[in-house]
Amino acid sequence: MYDPADNDSVITELILAGKAGNSKALTSLIELYSPSIHRVVYSIVRDENIVEDLAQETFLKMLAALKHYEFRAPFRSWLLRIAVNLCRDHLRKKKVRKIMTLFQVNEDSGEEQSFSGSEPDPATLFERVERKMLLEKALERLPQNSRVVLIMRELEELSYEEIAEILHWKMGTVKSRLFRARQELAKELSPHREEIK
Repeated sequence: MYDPADNDSVITELILAGKAGNSKALTSLIELYSPSIHRVVYSIVRDENIVEDLAQETFLKMLAALKHYEFRAPFRSWLLRIAVNLCRDHLRKKKVRKIMTLFQVNEDSGEEQSFSGSEPDPATLFERVERKMLLEKALERLPQNSRVVLIMRELEELSYEEIAEILHWKMGTVKSRLFRARQELAKELSPHREEIK
C-alpha cells in the first residue's frame, strides 16, 4: 500500500545516512519497504518459493546502487523499478510467457470493521473469502498489462507518473491501459455482481 512516509523528510534522512554507510538507516529502509516489495514481487512471479529470494536480491541491488541514487524519482518508485526488473529477468530466464500477474488481496486493508469491535460472524467471513476468490480469478483472466497496471495503481497506489517510469511506458499508455483494465475487470466480474456486493 502507499506509504505516506515515502514523501517525508525522514526517508530522505535515512537515504542520506544509508549513503554514508549507516547500517541502522539501511536496515530501517529495508524494513519500511519490505512489505511493498514482497507484494509486488509475489504479484509478478506468483511463486512463494522465489519471492523471498527476489526481494532479498532487490535490497542487495538497492544497497549496491544507493550511492548513485540522486532523488530524481521518489525512492519508492526507484526501488520498485529494481524489483520489477529483477522479476522480469527471472521470468525471462525461465522462459515464462506471463511476465506479470496481479493481485494479492491485502488481508489488513479494505475490509469493513465491525462497530462492536468483535470478530465478524462465520457467514461474513465466508462471503469475504468468496469475494476475494472471485476477484483473484477475474484478475488472473486479464491480459498481463492490465493486471500489472491495476496492481500498481489500485493496490500500491502509485501515481500515473510513477507507473510510467517503472514500466517504461508513456503517460498516455498508462492511462489508456488502466482505463481498459478497469473495463476488462468489470466485464469479468459482471456475471458475479450479486455475489460480490
